[in-house]
Amino acid sequence: MKDLKDGIRSQVRIDFKGHVHKKFRGHERSTRCENEARILKALEERGCPYVPRLLQHLPEEDYLVTTNCGQPAPDISRTKSDALFSDLEREYGVRHDDPEPRNVTYCPRLGRFCLIDFELAKLLPRPDVRKKNQREVWKVNWSSVSEGGTRRDSNDDAYLALEVGPHGARRFEAQGEALLEPSHLVLAVSDGMGGGSAGELASRLILTWVKRNSGELYETIRDHAEEQAKSVLERLMRNAHDGLNALASQDQALKGMGATLTLVWLSPGELNVAHLGDSRLYLHRSADTIQLTKDHSRAWAAWKRGEINEYSYRAHPRRSALYDALGGGHRNIHPQIETHALQDGDRLLLCTDGIIDGLWDRTLATELSGNGESADLATRILTRAREGSHDDDATLIVANIAQL
Repeated sequence: MKDLKDGIRSQVRIDFKGHVHKKFRGHERSTRCENEARILKALEERGCPYVPRLLQHLPEEDYLVTTNCGQPAPDISRTKSDALFSDLEREYGVRHDDPEPRNVTYCPRLGRFCLIDFELAKLLPRPDVRKKNQREVWKVNWSSVSEGGTRRDSNDDAYLALEVGPHGARRFEAQGEALLEPSHLVLAVSDGMGGGSAGELASRLILTWVKRNSGELYETIRDHAEEQAKSVLERLMRNAHDGLNALASQDQALKGMGATLTLVWLSPGELNVAHLGDSRLYLHRSADTIQLTKDHSRAWAAWKRGEINEYSYRAHPRRSALYDALGGGHRNIHPQIETHALQDGDRLLLCTDGIIDGLWDRTLATELSGNGESADLATRILTRAREGSHDDDATLIVANIAQL
């Protein structure tokens, strides 16, 4: 990777894809890293087009990966830069706190000036854009498919498509279409772990737990309580984790039982994410495919930091060793809970690691950029994945988002 800055407070590098890697250093580095990640997530959720998009946040490493917003703009006037920072605060509710021209870049791809370096920024009360989203009509078309691997007889994967509304929850079959008002849509995949039938049981118990507790979350999200929604999602994850561990402690045959979970809660204009393990969520938007979730494995973190390439990651002997998952005897968990803004034409992919085993990142991005209905895409992605690997169970959900 190419060094862009090597200072007391941070080291900034750019990789061969053009992504920016920032390693925080010095005083309160963890606090500054966490704050910049929080601000960038909020700005993406609020639809700000002229700031970097957060690709990865590795809090244990004080490390961020973002998109590239171009080159410094040293010739920009103070009047113009002041206007940019003022617009950021007025329209998107973020006060930069270092509003200097050195934090302005020009991006040829966007054809405009952009703002960077948000480690000291302040998040202000959110501008009232949610009422606008509530008046708009959003539609989701999805398709799911699951196939057992050749390694064992059972399929330890499970998936869920659940419509949740004022009158309760309704579970869907493999594919369907739904409007996001007044009901919301929950999509999830889970990969069970454990000997015998423990893995298959774990993944199904987790999704049953999601369905059972969906009513409380619907009420919270419908009332637009963002922070409360995140708390409810985290509590759901922790309760499911404790439940798996308690069940495993009562039966020797279930010892080590655990599961991954990647869940999305879709409401008008908004995507809530709850994730733990190495199942994945991808977002395809315009020409870009981004992994929104992080794998909770050391090998994946080393790959994303640029220490190893994708080939070395895939061949890594500890690639599937998870340091965080639901159950599995883990004492504490640190689930990834996030909120993102939806855009018309977004495409989501939720999948277990059996899909990733057979598809490299570039091939997956190519498949997600293809035309077709969600059912055609799901079948095509599974076929391509099985051409590369068929040992593990493989499960995926493709969802197309449209604003009507």
